[in-house]
Amino acid sequence: MKIKNKNFFFILPVVLVLLVIVVFPLIYSIYVSLLDYDLRRASVRFLGLKNYVKVLADKRFIASLIRTGELVVLSVATQYFIGLVLALAIYYHIRKLRNIVVVILSIPPMISPVIVGYMSRLLFHPGASPINFILESLGLPRLLWHASAQTSLLTIFLVDTWQWAPFMLLLLLSGLVAIPQEYLESARVDGVNAWQEIRHIVLPLLKTTSIVAILFRALDILRMFDIVYILTYGGPGTSTEVVSFYAYRISFGYWKIGYGAALSWVLMLILSVLTTIYLKFVVKSF
Repeated sequence: MKIKNKNFFFILPVVLVLLVIVVFPLIYSIYVSLLDYDLRRASVRFLGLKNYVKVLADKRFIASLIRTGELVVLSVATQYFIGLVLALAIYYHIRKLRNIVVVILSIPPMISPVIVGYMSRLLFHPGASPINFILESLGLPRLLWHASAQTSLLTIFLVDTWQWAPFMLLLLLSGLVAIPQEYLESARVDGVNAWQEIRHIVLPLLKTTSIVAILFRALDILRMFDIVYILTYGGPGTSTEVVSFYAYRISFGYWKIGYGAALSWVLMLILSVLTTIYLKFVVKSF
């Protein structure tokens, strides 16, 4: 039998690699999610959809999901606002230093989250924190930061914003640079002021870039794990136990692999639904 398209042989290795490292683990995780698979026991029982029913009734999972949603809304809104304001400032006022500023602001997103986590443990240390020293110098009270259930999630938010607000800025700045100058020059000839130019020309033309930036950051925060693992390990108590960390703790802390797989798939389905709704809503707004 002759294969007419010989290009098939060139892509076959890539297809095989994808099947082994992507498709097979996904299919196997679905199978595992249907089992009572506990690494502490030798026997494995088939449960069907009982794990998924258990997930929907799991108050701790629902609490972690709400906590993650709060972090997503607060972080994305803050990072977008900071990124937009700084991008507009750089674009309009410091064009000559744009390249230097971009290089400096590119550093935080390139740092490994693990490194950021350990740096944050030093910066927000309850006893010897330089941030607490600054607060006390200003006459403000010392905070326990990640060691307190009241401020631990705030600490995660501050660390994530420090690292990823510059990324939002870079995306929005690239969108600003891509705006054709003819539009802005025509508007200036017509006598529009700076605020009218930003409101009626710049922001509408930044809509596509904003959609990508917001969606990317929201999905990234929903799967946040590194910072939580290093900085708080989900604590104190469960105050920073986001949904991805809860799935990890169930799987590799309590060794309930089957239930952990079901948690992961429920999270994936929730993300897919939210992403679809978001994109449809945004497309309709065009």
